[in-house]
Amino acid sequence: MASMYSSSLEALQLRFENLHLFDNSSLSLNASSTGVFPDPQRNHGLAFSRVGSFRSCLDYFTGESMNLGSSMFDDVNSNVSPGFQPIFSLDSEYSYGYSNRVIDMAKTEEGSKDLQKLLSNSTNNNMIFSWVFDFIVELMIDQSGRYLFQKLIESADETQLQMILEKLLVPHNYIYYASLLKYGSCSIKKLITVLEKSPLITCVIKALSDKFEKLMMDPIGHYVIFECLDVLDSQTNDPLNIQAMKHCLELVRHEQGSVSMSGFVTRIKGPRRDQLLKLISRNSAFLAQDPTGNYVVQCVIRLQNPAMNDQIFRNLEGYYVKLSTTKTGSYVVEHCLLSSGLDRVINELLRSDRLVSVAKDRYGNYVVQTALKESKKREISLHGSLVVKLEQHLKCLQHGYGRNVVSVLRSLQ
Repeated sequence: MASMYSSSLEALQLRFENLHLFDNSSLSLNASSTGVFPDPQRNHGLAFSRVGSFRSCLDYFTGESMNLGSSMFDDVNSNVSPGFQPIFSLDSEYSYGYSNRVIDMAKTEEGSKDLQKLLSNSTNNNMIFSWVFDFIVELMIDQSGRYLFQKLIESADETQLQMILEKLLVPHNYIYYASLLKYGSCSIKKLITVLEKSPLITCVIKALSDKFEKLMMDPIGHYVIFECLDVLDSQTNDPLNIQAMKHCLELVRHEQGSVSMSGFVTRIKGPRRDQLLKLISRNSAFLAQDPTGNYVVQCVIRLQNPAMNDQIFRNLEGYYVKLSTTKTGSYVVEHCLLSSGLDRVINELLRSDRLVSVAKDRYGNYVVQTALKESKKREISLHGSLVVKLEQHLKCLQHGYGRNVVSVLRSLQ
């Protein structure tokens, strides 16, 4: 262990040029061999040039300019508990000099790995924590820096985790903004895993539930919601489940929102699950005709929940013929045929005087093909009735899309 510790420090020393290990296990960074401290003005300039880059990112999401100079980088000493003693005082005018060097190092692949190796004992943990705390948001959204962030929270104690959460939540919801970014979302998902058994997880869930609709409509952000559903229990996720029910009908009519809700439906657990499924089932006749909402109806049917499917099939009665001739609706009808709704669909087709029109339709021919194939396997009497009715119009079906139906009829003889 001693050799590993020594080699890690040597690697870090090479990265920092002048790094000295003192007897009290604290590290001191000097700008030169003479021990002259870095220029505080220059260091502050470096720090806030980085803040500027994050400010630009934040402005992109909020649509407004935000002054992060004082709010984002509050003095950590005002938040530190009595039991936590950072190696360096962060209210020092020189603190940004140390932090800048560490952050710059953490944002490189090799530097990030070297710093992670140092997170082997509490002294190193506290030291690195004190250096990066003010720049924790910048660290977690960086391609290489996120690995140090993830390693740091794994080794952090409850007090440090609480400090990080306060930094991410006050005065702005950086948990939300980071969730919209490729590397930031990875950091938030790791934070969720680390806090799984901690009461602090409720703060994260609250921050995510406040922005639930926007996260579910985002191609990256929705994966953070999925992480909560995959890792946490239903009671902890209840605020998210409530928001899902509240915004369900709006989300399923949004292109990304529909995809996200389909994933949510397959993951949700606990008593809210049936409530959400009932909400979708009750609105299935409307959603089946929607360009994006139909995918969620298909998702619920695939779950093979007898009670929910029965409600969907009953709600769609009288609409099967119409839905069969639309692009989105035909997918739903085919899903009904592939499940326990087979008899309802075929009976409605047999009663309709539009069966031939459906068989010749651009989308309807696929519905009739599926009806023939599935009834042949599961409902032979219905299959026979369907074949008889179609064979009465073979000449009419010899043209256009009807030829696909004739081909299936012949293959099943």
